Amino acid sequence: MRAATQHRSADGASLYVHVPFCVVKCGYCDFNSYVVADRTVHDVFLDALDAELAATWRGGAPTSVFVGGGTPTLLDPPRFQRLFDVLGRHVALRECAEVTVEANPESVTAEKAAIARAAGVGRMSMGVQTFHARHLQFLDRAHAAERAEQAFAELRAAGFANLSVDLMFGIPGETADEWAADLERALALRPDHLSCYNLTFEPGTKLHHAMEQGRVQPNDDAVDRAMFLHTRQRLAEAGFDAYEISNFAGAGGPCRHNDHYWLQGDYVGVGPGASSHRQGVRWTNLKPVEAWAKAALAGAPAAGSAETLRPRQRAAEAIWLGLRRRDGVDFAAIGARLDVDVEAAFGAIRDRQAAAGDVVCDGDVVRLSASGLLFADRLSGDYLGAGLPG
Repeated sequence: MRAATQHRSADGASLYVHVPFCVVKCGYCDFNSYVVADRTVHDVFLDALDAELAATWRGGAPTSVFVGGGTPTLLDPPRFQRLFDVLGRHVALRECAEVTVEANPESVTAEKAAIARAAGVGRMSMGVQTFHARHLQFLDRAHAAERAEQAFAELRAAGFANLSVDLMFGIPGETADEWAADLERALALRPDHLSCYNLTFEPGTKLHHAMEQGRVQPNDDAVDRAMFLHTRQRLAEAGFDAYEISNFAGAGGPCRHNDHYWLQGDYVGVGPGASSHRQGVRWTNLKPVEAWAKAALAGAPAAGSAETLRPRQRAAEAIWLGLRRRDGVDFAAIGARLDVDVEAAFGAIRDRQAAAGDVVCDGDVVRLSASGLLFADRLSGDYLGAGLPG
């Protein structure tokens, strides 16, 4: 578990800060998040975060910082301010090319927006998901559509020039017209970036359990595919660049932090359940807040698990991640970087997919075709399977 204490400087790594608190646990969410009534737990979290950063991050600005969760904006104003005081002691936020904070409409306020802006945050990402009341209720979201619009306006008024909106399609019972209306309402806000995700039934979630019991049925695949295709067409018409399967860059450009992940860059995660990766070593922090905080405050590694990836596994993951990007993935570059014979390991899979019309090859670069985009998870998963130790 010693890997969690080895990262002493930026070294081209990004930084993820996990704030694990939410006002409600959404039925579809499998992230490490908790609803706690006793807000003194927030103070323990901040104390432990300070200790973990002191042990794991010293000197230099990360390539990007992403403060996510959970819901960072759930912290009340004094604690939200303290969050940035803690970060500022260890991280040169103002020297970072991108600092993003996730926000939810029900908890972000003009005061918190001003705190984040003054601390050097330049990008906010707001979880809206849908503007339809019945779908918000189904998803266990704690805000109304009108509050999402109001919160967006408050962020603009605070001086944020780079605002992203998260939307979700494929909600059970959702119609194509409803999804089209969600897109239009989001576009009316003039966001600088959009993330549009197909709802998935993640194992272990309330939503997945309801599906197993037959109380909820996923939409027909054809309906979800139609929504996906409409999203790409409509956002292209609106001037957004589909730089990744689910992400669309407007005036704010791509999310540097997420693109760093898709390019298999190194990253350090702090907070309960946060994951880190450096040159083939991956570790994940203890998930329970109490256990993670106890370790961090004692100066002990907070990691609960760790693994060293074999070069072939790393190559498989690089392809799996890179195929999501519009620019595709360069097989030869991956082989050279990881010293792996990528052609021998994965060439047959690529050739089979190319023959089926699922990918397009341009020299060593492989991209998903228009039809392949519809089956991206299956196609990229083929490489992951081939990268597993035999």
